[in-house]
Amino acid sequence: MIYIACLLIAGAVLALDLISKYLAVKNEFNFVVIEKFLKFKLSYNTGAAFSFLSDKTWSQIFFIVITVIALLAIIAFFIFKLITKKRPSWWVAVAFSLMFSGALGNFIDRVSAGEVRDFIFVFYETDIFPAIFNVADMALVSGVITTCVYLFFIDKDALFRRKPKDEKVSGNEEDNG
Repeated sequence: MIYIACLLIAGAVLALDLISKYLAVKNEFNFVVIEKFLKFKLSYNTGAAFSFLSDKTWSQIFFIVITVIALLAIIAFFIFKLITKKRPSWWVAVAFSLMFSGALGNFIDRVSAGEVRDFIFVFYETDIFPAIFNVADMALVSGVITTCVYLFFIDKDALFRRKPKDEKVSGNEEDNG
């Protein structure tokens, strides 16, 4: 059941990303949704977040290779879980599905057009640092945040997980004073 849910999540997010990008290009998005906060404005990015490495001629190949590695790693994770018959945590499964669909959406742009179509523009015309992104970027960031929350707070071995009061703390327990 969890694997079907993962496929549905990834498929829905990928479809939403590709459809929204298609509409942004077809309609040449450039309109205000919320004054000085949210605008839909079509933009093309050959780099990563905030146009990182967009001025480098080798950046497209670099991002394509990194994306292929990430996509294969996520696929390998799910195959490993299937083979070992160990069901992944819902948190991890959803997070990886979001990251997979986001990476694939931008990968399709890079391979087909050599650039990523962005159109969601926040904090435009303000002193706050503006950002322009797309649905795939939102999925990627949401997946990474979900993974971090899980690893830091929810997993049984999480770094910042509260331990039950009856659970002994490892170390020297007799040295209280």
